[in-house]
Amino acid sequence: MKITNLPKKTWQKIYDFQILFCLLAEVLLMVSGLHNATKTKNQVTAIILLVLFLALTVYVQKMKVKDKFTYEFTRWLNLLFGPGILCTFWLKIGNLLLVHLPQIEIIWVLLLWAVLLGLLLPIAMVYAAQIKNWFLRLLIVFLLNIQYGLVNTLKVSRSLKIMHSLTGQGVIAAISLFILACFLGKAWGFRFNPNLKFNKSQNFQQVTFVLLILFTLLDLFYNCFNAYSKDIWTVFFRYDFNNLKFSLPNLTCAIEPGILEEAVRYLNIIILLAGFNHLPKWRVPIAIYGSTLLFGLAHLGNVGWHGATLSATIMQAIGVTGCGFLWAVLYLYTGKLWPAIVAHFISDFVANMLTGWNSSGWHWHGYATDYIYTILIVGVPLLFSIWMMFGKARQVMEENADRIMNVN
Repeated sequence: MKITNLPKKTWQKIYDFQILFCLLAEVLLMVSGLHNATKTKNQVTAIILLVLFLALTVYVQKMKVKDKFTYEFTRWLNLLFGPGILCTFWLKIGNLLLVHLPQIEIIWVLLLWAVLLGLLLPIAMVYAAQIKNWFLRLLIVFLLNIQYGLVNTLKVSRSLKIMHSLTGQGVIAAISLFILACFLGKAWGFRFNPNLKFNKSQNFQQVTFVLLILFTLLDLFYNCFNAYSKDIWTVFFRYDFNNLKFSLPNLTCAIEPGILEEAVRYLNIIILLAGFNHLPKWRVPIAIYGSTLLFGLAHLGNVGWHGATLSATIMQAIGVTGCGFLWAVLYLYTGKLWPAIVAHFISDFVANMLTGWNSSGWHWHGYATDYIYTILIVGVPLLFSIWMMFGKARQVMEENADRIMNVN
């Protein structure tokens, strides 16, 4: 995937225009009286904050402030609040257009999608691209990621079933984040590519590759159907596929994490590889197990989502780490992100069709079957990933790590 970045000054001008446009639009909305008194009061507050926000940003640019504290303060002020401002404004304008001009709703939705795909690129290129510290980079990925949750409440009519589902289930937001990850990875000097060109390595072994794919498929199948029964024999040989219930929300709800979570997790892998590149014996293990830990912890935010209980969410966070070990190894051994995206999608899609949502099937009663089940979905993939840490399999991952980071 070829990514062409614009000069920083160009990104800065685009971002300044975004903030200025938000400011002018807020003023026009307040003057037009489209909102009630409460919302008008909130608009006054928003206008004041936008003026201060824009003034500080322009001051740092035009006055060429060299004071490090002022510049860093401005950088993190923008990174902390800028994405939320832009996404909130996008949502506000979008809902006004959809509510007041429903005659051309399809056109509005398409235009809003197009804007969202590049909405946060300018702020990321201006304020995040120069960050070199690996921990701060992880923080930036988190800050940019959480803002996309706002856009899922865009009021697309249910009569536009596909558009409504793609927007409401976060698929468009996921694609937006994936694009952002590609640009940000390029700006940091990495080769973030979902389909890294295959280079024949003398360490590459067909047997290892076949075992990796086979184990991935077996693990995927068990994870898909264990909500029906944790018994291995039942899962693999006695499952009634008539229990699967297809729906459009089940499909789009699985596409979203397949794209978004994999983009975030593998951007985390790249950051950790670079951050610990000075420890050649440890960078690959740190990248695999560190990104998996972050991947699991991220699922703790699912509490309450679609009725997920705390215990189910904790069990889910633990359970998905098995997939994290395996899919991280799959990425680094093949150099290709799309196999993990497909595996993630299939896992969530089947779980959605089986249980209605992929967290509801997770539970813990303390029975012997629960312990065996946890060993199967977490312990076995962990052991497999440890096995991949040695010999020629490790050498292939090291070579791909160098290529991803543009080393040599």
